Amino acid sequence: MPAGTSATPTLRHQVERASRPLLLRLHSWPRPVLPVITVVLVLVGVLAPPILGLLALAVVALFVAWIGYLSWPAVSASGRVLRVAMVGLVVVLALSRL
Repeated sequence: MPAGTSATPTLRHQVERASRPLLLRLHSWPRPVLPVITVVLVLVGVLAPPILGLLALAVVALFVAWIGYLSWPAVSASGRVLRVAMVGLVVVLALSRL
């Protein structure tokens, strides 16, 4: 084992390893599918009754947060700001539905 590494996996490593099968499945989909699903969920979040809308927006917020967490080390500071802003925007939109 290289110096400076521990035998216990970090949270990041565990999340990356657990996410790998789902990421591979998402990667195999045609490129427009995921953005279309996201837009549909946001529209449902805005236009549907509050309970259904909140659930749809929660799915979008969790997905954006998950992808943001996984990509965090690989993006610049401006990319990080954009990811945090996107999660914040979806959360504010969800709170406005209450």
